[in-house]
Amino acid sequence: MSEFSAMQKLGCTEILRSLTHSDLFTLKDTVAGKQFNAWTTEEAINVILRYSQSAEELLKRRKVVREAILKYLIRHDVVTPVSADKQQLIDKVLSYWVQEEWKRKAAINQTKQNLLVQARNQEVEQETKERAAKAKIEVLAQEVKMARRELEQARHDKDQLKRQVEEQARKQKEEKVKQADEERRRQMKQMKKEAEEQARSELEEQIKRKLQEQMREQAQDEAKRQLELQMNIHFNVIQGEAPPLTTGDFDCQEIGEEFCQWFFVLLNSQNPSFGRQPEEWGPQHFWEDAIFQFAYSVEEHHIEHHQSSVVVSQRLLSLVKDEQLLFNPNIDRNGMRCVTSPHGIVAIAVAGTIHKNTQCLGIFEQLFGLVRTPFGRSNWKIKYVNLQMKALNGQQEIIQPNLSIELPALVAHLNELSTLLK
Repeated sequence: MSEFSAMQKLGCTEILRSLTHSDLFTLKDTVAGKQFNAWTTEEAINVILRYSQSAEELLKRRKVVREAILKYLIRHDVVTPVSADKQQLIDKVLSYWVQEEWKRKAAINQTKQNLLVQARNQEVEQETKERAAKAKIEVLAQEVKMARRELEQARHDKDQLKRQVEEQARKQKEEKVKQADEERRRQMKQMKKEAEEQARSELEEQIKRKLQEQMREQAQDEAKRQLELQMNIHFNVIQGEAPPLTTGDFDCQEIGEEFCQWFFVLLNSQNPSFGRQPEEWGPQHFWEDAIFQFAYSVEEHHIEHHQSSVVVSQRLLSLVKDEQLLFNPNIDRNGMRCVTSPHGIVAIAVAGTIHKNTQCLGIFEQLFGLVRTPFGRSNWKIKYVNLQMKALNGQQEIIQPNLSIELPALVAHLNELSTLLK
């Protein structure tokens, strides 16, 4: 096997590449024999280097001519006499390679020393950084400790101040409660005194009226008795029934049915699922100061109050247009009531069911207060609306709702509506 140093191998490779193709392959056959095939210059050089004993032995080969060695030395700036023979040139080359090996090893050693020094410097720098970081951490720890003590002190001061404020608020509350109790007892005492005085005054007035009425009846009876005695006439008093109250020149139940049919068709038409062209809806159907009271129960009970024709019409519109509800009123005599006052005010109460798409969500009761406009006997506007809705869960059976607003309650609503108009 060949023994070449790294520099010798590089130098011999460069010298062999300078040979002609025929000389190179002849040298390959001389060194390794013809049984080792080589097809390229690199393959031939590898075979020659593998089977050569040493660099000197290879350079002494006849095919490695003197001119190839001389050109190599000149390329690498090695001073060489032009008249030197081949052996002298081989010695120069070998000496040059030894020197280059020393330089390479020295460079490697210098590099190792530099790396060691650099590593040592990095270790020192790392230790310095670690000490600085440790010192900084200790300073931060002291600052955190001081900040924690300050925070605890601030919390203590805050708790103490909070207790003082709470104690002061408690005393003020107790004082207010005490003053309120005293004021309530004083008012109760005053109200009791006024009630007693009023009751005494009413009792005295009632006794006085009763005495006057008794005296007047006695005087009338005495006068009648004296007149009967004088004229010898016996009066026969016949007790008859009072004439029934009239409801005006129209059928109240009929106008209630017509109004409910008109109102709910108009309102439901604003819902796209109703399947009809939306009719004209707006504040023109309400008085400007119309009132809307809306109560509904789902999981909790909620009450809304609205006033003005615009707000009332918009809130009712949102129920069918935005929330997609449909109202199905029961306008027979079991589900609708209607009463009227001597002033022409009409109160209508109607019950029904609430639907959304194909589901029945619950039931409702709605009370309307209608007032006739002065521009025609058939023109009415809505003055008051009271709507109550109740959601039903899936386990409750939906039956035809009965109107819980009986006639006395409806008359009370009518009286209340009449009071609002005054």
